[in-house]
Amino acid sequence: MKHKATRSAKAGFSLVEMLVVIAVIGIIAAIAVPNIGRINDSAKDATYRRNAQNIASVFASAQAAGVDFSTASTKEADIIKAIITGATVSDTDSPFNGTYFGVPGLDATDAISETAGAAKYLSWDTNSKQLLYTGGQ
Repeated sequence: MKHKATRSAKAGFSLVEMLVVIAVIGIIAAIAVPNIGRINDSAKDATYRRNAQNIASVFASAQAAGVDFSTASTKEADIIKAIITGATVSDTDSPFNGTYFGVPGLDATDAISETAGAAKYLSWDTNSKQLLYTGGQ
């Protein structure tokens, strides 16, 4: 007895099956794409906060070593630019003589942007001459 190999009448996907798969992929994409945008915004905000913390930390360290970034200006943006640019202690009597205090690699223009930068997480207290990290409060 010989058996004939029969081909199935359904050898591939039907048009309806393909349309269902495409519709499901479309629904998943419609849910995922807006979330990706929020994730990017959240990552940028975290970067701005970290930059603000670094700037405030460098300011406090430099101030403890005797560097005064507020001598050139009392404007917050100018002080932030001065901190990013940095300064070297030049007091020969200081144990920090020759030490550089700054934030290399940070773009000052981006950092002082009020809407999208580290400046929105920093505040300048004119009474105590302190640059404070506010954390967005």
